This record gives sequence, structure tokens and C-alpha cells, in this order.
Amino acid sequence: MTSRNKNLEIRIQKYLNGELSDREISDFVKSFSEEGFKEQLDQSIEIDYLMAIQCTTIDSKRAYLDFLSQIKSKKIDIAHTPKKKPFAVLKYAAIFIGVIGLTYVLGIQNEYKKEFPSLIINEKAITLQLENGKIKTIHSNGKIQITDKKGHVLAIQQGNKITYKENLNSKKLVYNELNIPYGKTFQVRLSDGTEVFLNAGSSLKYPVAFLKGKNRQVFVKGEAYFKVTKDAKHPFVVTMDDIDISVLGTEFNVSFYKEDDCINTVLVTGKVQLHSTSAVSDSNNSLKLTPGHIASWNKAERNFTVANVDTEIYTRWMEGKLVFRDMPFKMIRKKLERHYNVSIVNHNKQLDQNTFSANFDIESIEDVLETFNRNFNIKYKIVDNQVVIY
Repeated sequence: MTSRNKNLEIRIQKYLNGELSDREISDFVKSFSEEGFKEQLDQSIEIDYLMAIQCTTIDSKRAYLDFLSQIKSKKIDIAHTPKKKPFAVLKYAAIFIGVIGLTYVLGIQNEYKKEFPSLIINEKAITLQLENGKIKTIHSNGKIQITDKKGHVLAIQQGNKITYKENLNSKKLVYNELNIPYGKTFQVRLSDGTEVFLNAGSSLKYPVAFLKGKNRQVFVKGEAYFKVTKDAKHPFVVTMDDIDISVLGTEFNVSFYKEDDCINTVLVTGKVQLHSTSAVSDSNNSLKLTPGHIASWNKAERNFTVANVDTEIYTRWMEGKLVFRDMPFKMIRKKLERHYNVSIVNHNKQLDQNTFSANFDIESIEDVLETFNRNFNIKYKIVDNQVVIY
């Protein structure tokens, strides 16, 4: 695939994933006149449709009637299409064409894998790895049942949340693992009622059902917020790298990405006990945290530091907001990469050491960069999905 075709495919896929800002949509519409655009768009929509299909046969007549009903129900006027969805009709039409032209591809899953081997797992998709190693793609606008190898329903995924059934009988620990890509967040309700909110670029490994007489232990990479259901007989343990966080019933935020120097725990309510998994008996590597404080475990120095903080600064990501307080730009750009699913290349090394404070709500990455440009004279350019600062 040429560089031009690859860039074109990236733009089309961002549209299909609903990841384009109003400004990007306007630029995208202008691409209609580019050579090869229509063919690439049709192919991408067909593949996108195939990825979402859960059955092996399609009734072409019913698909056509469904297409017409969607046009009617949405009252789409091509001449007066709203700005945010300037070519919704095109998508439905292309899908219908794909239904008629590609029905033969909708056989068993193995046939599809042979035809499109590189498109089985989209690195931008939320994925759920089951006990048998099988990976399911989670569509935030979909609804599916999650079953065990015997076909028993374990959980229901609807939209941006998976809810596991309570009181599941299990004699052994069976794990599922959620992986959240950059640019997305997700929520899961565990079988004990504990709510977990996962930030972009994070993963959570957890038992489908917790066992009686055993700790309720889960494993986190990235960032997550927990609302733990109280159960005095079964302490809840969050393992993050080489730190265990033990609780009974509380709310707290944990964060540690591979580029971070410290594992941070911010306690909102309740109490938590933290200790290094490699030095449980050492008092210097264990502490109790009270609400309104952050505990930071420095991996290099192998010790904890505690500070009083405004907990909202560390939890507003669940509302889609970004809050920076005296933060080095090096850390800010990593957070921007995860939040907006972009790559940021910084050629201004001095800038990485400077600290900034800022709040962002629903702004696009372009708006954020323009704010930095106006206030701090940061020069940049955007090429496809990459930001270059110079």
C-alpha cells in the first residue's frame, strides 16, 4: 500500500469510527474529488460492515427495506444534511451495495480471516480476551452477550459498559481481560458489583466470578477508577505492577503507564492499604492512605511519598475532561496522545521541561494546541494523525 493510500485509509477509518471533529469532517468532504477516494471509501465501508456482522446469511430484500426505513426515520435531506454527518446517506447506501455484492464473503469466520488477515483486530478497537484466549472486538454502539465455553451467559455488553452477572457459581478463577486503546474510555461492573472506569490506553484483568474465602484480586495497567463494593470477608486487591492496593469498600483512582516513574493512588473515600509486593514486611514499603491524599510509589527509589491533593484533578477524566496542574509538558503530551489517539513528536526539547496548568473540556486536539500556541507561543503542524512541534 502506498503512503498516499494509507493516509487516505486512515482518514476514512476515523470517519467510520466517529473520531472526526467538525473541522476534520469539513476537510474530509473536500477529499471526495481526490482520485481513488470513492473506491477506497466503498471498500472501507464494506469491510467495516462485515466486521460488525454477527450472522452468516443476509436477506438482500430485507436489507434494502431496512436501508429505506433508516433513510425515512432519519429524515435525511441530501441538500440540507447537518454539518456533523454530511454523508450519512452515502454510508447507508454503500453498506447496502456491500450487502448485495459481498454476501458470498459472509460465510464462516475462518473464510473471512483468510480474506482479510490484517483486519481481524483493529488496534483502535476495545477488545475483550476470554478464558480460552479468544479475542472479541467491543463496539461502543453495540450490544452482545459474553458467554463461557459452554455457552452460559456471563455478562452483557451494551454501549460503553460490560455488566457481569452476580452470584455466578465457580470453583476456579477464570479471567477476562479488557484492553482500551488510545482515544477511548470504558466501564465494567464486576460480578461483586464493583464498578471500574478505565481510561484510554489501559487494561484490566479480572475474574469472571470471585471465589468464596479468597481475596477479590484484579490487575491493572494504565489508569482506572474503582468504586469497590464492601465485603469484609473478601478484601478487594488491585495489583498494579509491583504494588498491591487492598480495600474493603471505597473509591479511588490508580495510574501507572509504562512511561511513568511512579505508581499513583488517589483516595476519594474510605481507606486503603498499599504495599510493595516484593517487600510486604518492610514498613517503609507499606502505608495506609486516607481520603484527599495521593500516594506515589517511586519505582527507582522504591519508596512511598504522600501528599494532600484536590481529588477532582485526578478523576475528571471520567467526564472526558483534561486537567493539568504544574505538569511538565513531557507528561502533558503523553496524556494528549492517549486522550485524542494521536502521535506527538516534539523537537523543542526545552519545552518538555516546562510546566503548565490548564483545563480542557470538549475541545478538539486542534483547539488544545491553539490554546498552547496563543498563550505560550508553541509552534506546531498536524500531518494526518501526527502532531509535530518545532
